[in-house]
Amino acid sequence: MQLIVRLAAAVILGAALSACLPVVSSSPLGTTVAGSADGRLTGMWKGKVGTSTNAYLTVYPPHEGTVKIVLLAPPAADDEGSWMIFEARTITLGSNSYLDARVVDDGGKPPDAKLAHMPVLYRVTADGSLVLYLIDEAAARKAIATRTIAGTIEPGDFGDVTLTAEPAALDAFFASDAGRALFTKPLGILQRVNPSADSG
Repeated sequence: MQLIVRLAAAVILGAALSACLPVVSSSPLGTTVAGSADGRLTGMWKGKVGTSTNAYLTVYPPHEGTVKIVLLAPPAADDEGSWMIFEARTITLGSNSYLDARVVDDGGKPPDAKLAHMPVLYRVTADGSLVLYLIDEAAARKAIATRTIAGTIEPGDFGDVTLTAEPAALDAFFASDAGRALFTKPLGILQRVNPSADSG
């Protein structure tokens, strides 16, 4: 099972494993605004991501408007570990900072085509921590059911949830408090790795 599915399931669904994918969008996020490269993200981070308490996240410098991100969960006693590689754009909508992330490598396997546009809310706190959020599935289901945002929900308790709003409406939604409210629990909280300190 894909690493991101395990991590999202642990945080969003409160279960160890789930067959469903994280909430995705059919359109890219941030098409109505200029890209905003966020140099605060560049570097290596270490901390808790989903079920892994010792995960590493490396964000490479922006290149032609996108950043490459490598997520590594080292092997543990009960898990053989895994890695994923993403390409992402950093976007500011309203007062919110987002990644429009796309999986490009899933532990050496082709990624699921549905994982083309994953909205990820992030913030860098006053103490320098990087906090990442995926969309809460229950909150997304409610927003779609009340027509707060356009989307589709596949049948069943674990049916995949996809936001289908047009790009302009999608950006306006995620710039609003209603859009921010879909991100309820941190997926990851990481601290920057200091290479000079590690090498000493």
